[in-house]
Amino acid sequence: ADITHGGSWHIGVMAAPGIAEMLLTGREREFLGDWAFPSMIAIQGSVTDIDIDEFVRTYSRPDGWRGAIGLYQSMLTEGESAGGVSFTAQTVSQITSGDIKSVKLEGVGHYVAMEAPAALLIEILAFLEDIETL
Repeated sequence: ADITHGGSWHIGVMAAPGIAEMLLTGREREFLGDWAFPSMIAIQGSVTDIDIDEFVRTYSRPDGWRGAIGLYQSMLTEGESAGGVSFTAQTVSQITSGDIKSVKLEGVGHYVAMEAPAALLIEILAFLEDIETL
C-alpha cells in the first residue's frame, strides 16, 4: 500500500476495516470501469463493457466487496512476502505437500484469464499433462 514504493492507494482502502464499503458501495462502476480495469490490464480491450457490467452486478450485491477486502487484509498480515510470486507460492504451499510450479505470462496485467485466456489455457493443459505422467 506504500505508494512511494510502487504500491497503489486502493490496497490501503481495501485493507482498512470499513473504508472500502464506505467509499465504494454505490460507486462500483466508477471504481471498476473507470479506474481498476483501465489501470490494471496490459491488454487493452480484453475487458469488455459486458464484463464490467457483470463485475458491477456482483460487487453491488450485499457483502459484494467481502472477498476482495479479505484478500487485501490478509496481505497486511503476510508482510513483505505478499507482493507476488513468493506470496502465492507460500500460500499454496500451505495446502499442498507436492511441488509448486509458477508461470509468468509476459505482457499480461492483473486479470490473466481475461487478458490472455489462450496463453493461460496452454499453461493449464501443460500442468495437467504433467500431473497425468506422474
